[in-house]
Amino acid sequence: MKIIYAHIIIIDDNHLRRNTLAYQLQNQGYAISTASSDEQPMALLATDSFDLVLISVEIASGNNYTLLQQIRHNDKLSHLPVIIITDYQNNNFVAQCLEQGATDYLFVPTNPTLIKKRIYANLQQERLQNQLHASWNAFNEMERLADDLRLTILPLGIALSAEKDFNRLLERIVVEAKSICNADGGTLYLRTADDHLRFAIVRTASLGIALGGTTEQPVPYPSISLYDKSGQPNHYNVAAHVVFTGESENIADIYEVSGFDFSDTKAMDERNNYRSQSCLTVPLKNQMNGVVGVLQLLNTKNEETHEIVPFDVYHQLVVESLASQAAVVLHNQILRERHEALREFQQQLEIGRQIQQNFFPDEMPQPDGWELVARFHPAREVAGDFYDAFYTPQGKVSFIIADVCDKGLAAALFMSLVRSLLRAFSQQYAFLREMSEGKGKINWMETGPNDKFDLLNTIRLTNAYIGANHQQAHMFATLFFGILDPQTGQLIYVNAGHNPPIVFNAAGVKATLPPSGPAVGLIKDARYKIHQTQLAVGDTLLAYTDGITEARDPEQRPFTTERLIQQLAPCAHSAVALLEKIDSAVHQHTAGGEPFDDIALIAVRHMNN
Repeated sequence: MKIIYAHIIIIDDNHLRRNTLAYQLQNQGYAISTASSDEQPMALLATDSFDLVLISVEIASGNNYTLLQQIRHNDKLSHLPVIIITDYQNNNFVAQCLEQGATDYLFVPTNPTLIKKRIYANLQQERLQNQLHASWNAFNEMERLADDLRLTILPLGIALSAEKDFNRLLERIVVEAKSICNADGGTLYLRTADDHLRFAIVRTASLGIALGGTTEQPVPYPSISLYDKSGQPNHYNVAAHVVFTGESENIADIYEVSGFDFSDTKAMDERNNYRSQSCLTVPLKNQMNGVVGVLQLLNTKNEETHEIVPFDVYHQLVVESLASQAAVVLHNQILRERHEALREFQQQLEIGRQIQQNFFPDEMPQPDGWELVARFHPAREVAGDFYDAFYTPQGKVSFIIADVCDKGLAAALFMSLVRSLLRAFSQQYAFLREMSEGKGKINWMETGPNDKFDLLNTIRLTNAYIGANHQQAHMFATLFFGILDPQTGQLIYVNAGHNPPIVFNAAGVKATLPPSGPAVGLIKDARYKIHQTQLAVGDTLLAYTDGITEARDPEQRPFTTERLIQQLAPCAHSAVALLEKIDSAVHQHTAGGEPFDDIALIAVRHMNN
């Protein structure tokens, strides 16, 4: 028979009998305390934790069995086994003691083996009763939890899912959690993209504090960083701590706990003459995104006495169930809001794409004996590459191809600026010429030689404007701007840091047109030069952006200029066929993958008569 460890108190005025029993039980492995009737045994019983009481029949029956009655009517002591110590002369009193609540009796002196077995039997019975009581309580708690899950938590989760107002949703999570636990305070934190916990809802009923949610009262408290200055997880703040552990923290008294920093809470207590005590901090987590927020409750109260008590296991289970429901709903709500924001952004981006499309010419100029075609493939909805082509008032053809640094929205905005400046500055001279001639003034601009003047100053003014007004944006554009005389085949141009266009015919590459100045917007007072070339019958000029040569295959190898040149000569007879062949070759090289960069192409061919 294995001894059950127990703490036993022997209450007896017979000094010899008391010490004899104490000695025997100590030898059997029990912890023993002793007392006499003069030592106020009831007070002693209340001050320590005992598992069994041995009382002499004289003390138990004294004063009309008062001590036994006090034990039986005390909630903390009524479960204790009480064994009466007696001799054979006091049988009548023993029977009365059993009626008053004693559980067993023991005749002394007796054999130590008998004492051992009687003590063991009573302790074993007490253990079984305690286990039964605990199991029954656990069953009742589980039944209560099941009822609350069925009748409260699940319907609440459905109600939360139906809530479309985000602030009202957050507020309801806190209000319902406070109500379930009869808590005085509640706070909901939301995890931000920069690894902070932002105060979203703060409620403290007894102080009349209601911040966030539908109150339209902002929460003035700074957010909590999840990491300290050295980049280590912030385990000193309990709310941050549960984000990392994913487990709840149930604290009976924040003033007594160690390991967490509650200095801010204590300072608030002092300002408001408040006493924060019990604290339950629960992570709002789901399997997809981990912890999305933290729910913290403060100062739960006993419903009958209104005394502040620790959050019990039931409270924690219910709040964790609510938090699990809330986390899913909260995550879905955040996804909905992000989806709405994304859809709105996509709508705005589509408007931007349509506006950008308007910057491209509806039709390319087609002077007699010439073929002008272009292709454009943005890497994203909007792009930084662009091309333009238009007639001058003198019947010549201006064409531009440009590549703004970077990709996407910023590049597209800068592209619209550069394109507008180039158009505006190039057309202002024609406007001034018409104004001058219309008023009969001296024609200060001759048609032929001043094409170079117009072109050079268009580039210079565009570069100066960007340098003076947008240098802080650190944006620039490489571009090729040419003016073609269809009658003579003469081409004047400025190459501002762009990939050299290629001039070729059926025999192969004739020339490349290298830069004559830096990219526009790169150097505020940059100098540019006008170059010129001749496009003979059968010649084709191909201008392109680096989205062609830097297009990547699945192994991240670029398309290269060499591979581009291989596509040229076989298609010298048609500009359209040339761009289609280049498109096909690039598509085959990239295996149909996403474009590495924006792509723009212009081909100008001098056809045979």
